Amino acid sequence: VTNTPAGLPDANVNSLGLFTTESPSNVDEFRIYITASEVANDYGTNSVTAQMANNIFAQSPNLLSGDGRLVIIPLVNSISALAGNFVGADITVNLAGLQVVANGDIRVVLNGNNIDLTDLDFTNASSFADIATILQRRLTDVIVTSKATGFDLDSKKVGTASTITLAQLPAGTGTDLSVAGLFNVAGGTPTAGGNAQGESLADAITRTEEQVSYTGIITDLLIEDAVITLTASAIQSRDMMFVHQFSSTEDLEPTTGICSIIKDSTQTKTRCLYYSNPLTANLVKASYVGRGFSVNFTGSNTTMTMSFKTLANVVPDTEITQTIFVKAETAGADLYGDVQSAPLVVSNGANQFFDSVYNAIWFKLALEVAGFNYLKQTNTKIPQTEIGMDGLKGAYAKVCDRAITNEMFGASNQWNGTTFGNQADMLRNIIDKGYYIYSQPIALQSQVDRDARKAPLIQIAGKESGAIHSSSVNAIIER
Repeated sequence: VTNTPAGLPDANVNSLGLFTTESPSNVDEFRIYITASEVANDYGTNSVTAQMANNIFAQSPNLLSGDGRLVIIPLVNSISALAGNFVGADITVNLAGLQVVANGDIRVVLNGNNIDLTDLDFTNASSFADIATILQRRLTDVIVTSKATGFDLDSKKVGTASTITLAQLPAGTGTDLSVAGLFNVAGGTPTAGGNAQGESLADAITRTEEQVSYTGIITDLLIEDAVITLTASAIQSRDMMFVHQFSSTEDLEPTTGICSIIKDSTQTKTRCLYYSNPLTANLVKASYVGRGFSVNFTGSNTTMTMSFKTLANVVPDTEITQTIFVKAETAGADLYGDVQSAPLVVSNGANQFFDSVYNAIWFKLALEVAGFNYLKQTNTKIPQTEIGMDGLKGAYAKVCDRAITNEMFGASNQWNGTTFGNQADMLRNIIDKGYYIYSQPIALQSQVDRDARKAPLIQIAGKESGAIHSSSVNAIIER
């Protein structure tokens, strides 16, 4: 008895990578989770990481519905715990009465550029750990730590190109922080006993992508524009999606806003989510991705749009105005608001829709696995003939049939793009089946490719079924 050789399993596009600045217990480079309680055990119930995990798993369906997993990856040398007392309504630092710092009194200059902190809310900060955590989420190029003695904060540069200063705003009313010594502005390299250089998100992805599988990427960070741009470029060449939250309307501005820059650069694998409260935007993002990366592509009518979905454990953004709505729509940023108290995601497609990008990643990986398995699971060989090509195209057709079943593709839709192969056959197949597969005849293949045992190029046209996000109705009533 000859058994069929084993092939590869289908690629899983529902696993989510959460990159965190928090330090877990007994976790090395990463750990895989399928429950929120496991995350709470490692990171603590009150940690941001555990709260984000709780929101991810609270969605129904969630990534487990598509056999996904949550992979949590601590960033190397990101931030250490801070000591001291930090209290107040407007952030009052009370160290034997030395400092009184009001909201707006902190300015951060990174590599000579002012970093906008106006959307950060320090009102509920009660410790140096709180203030440092809030700053750290925005400042991914620096490490904020406590000094070896006293209650001051140090800023350490990350990489030879980064320098940081922290000082009072010119128009502020508080004490000049750089003079008073609350912050050490000298920068410098970490000491032997301190943190080493912290890694960037792009570096963390490179470090782990060959060790553990994940398609979605989120962080617990607030990230400056330059880092977002670098991350978006790194993600675009991968079979991954980076979802990040934004809380400043400046991020939505045409041309200059980072969401618009991402859209104008056609970096479709970086997804923007706008939520006006920066302190809870991370949790909204966690709920969003928990719902988004939940499709079981083997099912019937399982593909979905994010629009109109209600997210568990978060409340709608009540600060969305018509102006913000229009800016988000133009920039391709999704929102979480409500319509007459009905909470829902508003999905915008200026930078493509979330589901279009997500579905395309699944389809690409499914084709790769199907083609490989057809070649691998044959006990003899695939002949370099039309019979062999029919079998190979049949393997790809099974993936297309799954796309029809799960409603990624839709039949009865007109094809408006470039045609190839037999035009009449192509247009008829698109309408009747929803897809068309063509390969150049073996007889026309070059001898070089035949000698290399390559198959002729196989071309597939599939008509995306899309989704209905709005409707107009016109009724005529006659008396």
